[in-house]
Order: sequence, then structure tokens, then C-alpha cells
Amino acid sequence: MLVDEARWPAHGRLWAHLVSDVSYEELHAFAAAVGLPPRGFDHDHYDVPEDRLDELVAAGAVRTPPRELLRRLVASGLRVSSRERAGLPTRAAPHGVVGLVLAVGAGTRSGGPGALVRADDGTPWLAERVEALRAGGCEQVVVVLGAAADQARALVPPTATAVAADRWREGLSASLRAGLEAAARLVDPPAAALVVLLERPAPGAARIALLTSLVADGPGPGGADVLARAARDGVPAHPVLLGRSHWAAAAASAAGERAAGRYLRAAGATLVEIGDGSGGAPRPTLDR
Repeated sequence: MLVDEARWPAHGRLWAHLVSDVSYEELHAFAAAVGLPPRGFDHDHYDVPEDRLDELVAAGAVRTPPRELLRRLVASGLRVSSRERAGLPTRAAPHGVVGLVLAVGAGTRSGGPGALVRADDGTPWLAERVEALRAGGCEQVVVVLGAAADQARALVPPTATAVAADRWREGLSASLRAGLEAAARLVDPPAAALVVLLERPAPGAARIALLTSLVADGPGPGGADVLARAARDGVPAHPVLLGRSHWAAAAASAAGERAAGRYLRAAGATLVEIGDGSGGAPRPTLDR
């Protein structure tokens, strides 16, 4: 990530340019992580105010003279010329929700990998999750596989992207990181990720929609900064909703079988009641 000097005046402030010489996906992911609004994206760069420069550098951007920044952007093939700008719409900034299905476990206590389990009617659990996520408002779905990945891949519907978590044996945390990394690489960058597990009970489309409806295009509480989790009868459960600006911190805080729960509590995630009406025991959650 490269950022130049704040030399360009507008709206009573001086502005700099933030670019990636690797990919637009990297650029959008970094911008979301530091809270830059999608409206600041201008075809091949983000306009950033002078008072944010130190923060961007602390987050990993490298200060680069304007001419060198432009040279590297052109060399990367990501530069959009003035002539091209006249006929192009603004490139996609993060928007919408990606569903992440974490389906990696070996199922040593339940008789086999959950990714291979089918419902009584023969429908794979994986297909049920993908269908519910898409019907509930997830524009894209990524399924993270681990145990029996080669077999399970055949059960993933064509409406979803399957990825393998190479380090799935390290626990749920590794699966979460693999899913978020895959989401960050999507061509159409999402503003938030809705993370679900494969265990029962499975949240239906209507309950999923209670969470995806919290996401609106743009920054702020309803955009890339959203942070929420489901609750059943007051008990924190899954799915959980991670705005893009939280991905890096949530992944960094995860360890072993403990995934997002610790971060969700520390960051004050909003609880969204989706109850199941059973009043029974707490269900599996991402607190593991």
C-alpha cells in the first residue's frame, strides 16, 4: 500500500492519494480496515485527508513521493487514465454481505465430517446453508472446507465458492481466517461477512435476514463498521456479522478453537435476537 503527500486542495483541506500496486482487492480491503469511506474511491485510488496520513502509515501504508507513486501504479497496470475515466463508472467499492460457512471439522464425536452430512431428504447440509444465506441477503457465499475437503467440494452448490483451510486442524480460528482471506480476495468486495457454522440448529433465511438487513452501502454502523451477532433467548449464538473494518482485528484475536467471540465481546457487538422459541440449552457459538 502506497500513500503520497497531501498536496491537493479540496473542501478546505489538503488531500493525498492511497493506492495499491498489487490489486484493487488489496486496496479496498486496506481502506475498509482503516475506515476509509467507499465514496473516497476514485477509479484507481482513495482520496485521503491530510489528518489521516499518520494513521495510514501506522497501519502499513508506505509514504511515497507523488511521482514515484504514479510510476508504480502505472507499472502495476492498475492506473486508470483520464481518457479511460471519461467512459468508465467508478470501480466497485465494498458493498453487500458475503456469507461464510465454516465447515472444516472432522466430526470425531459425531461420526464424521459435518461437510459430508445430508438431511433426511438427502440434501447436503452445505447446500442448505448456502441456499439460506443467499435467500437471507448474502450476495456471495464462501464455503470453507477442511476435513474430507475433496469429497465435500462436490457438495458445494455452484452458487458458492469453495476454499480449503490448509491449517484447519488448528481449530475454528484457522477456518475463520481462511474464510476472511478468501472474502477479501473476491472480485466484488463485500462490506461485511456473515459467519455461520455447520452445526444444528441451522438459521433459516428469515433469521439470517435480520442480520444482513443491518448492512447498508457506505461506512458507519450500517456499512463496513457493522458488528453484530445473533442471540437465541438472550444467549449469544451464531451467525455473527463482521463489518470489513473488523476483519483484521477479529482474525488476529482468534486462536485455536476460539474464533471471533473474544473480539465480539471486547468490541461491543450488537446482539440481535433471532430466538428459536425452545428455551433450551445454549447452542454452539463462535465463542469456542
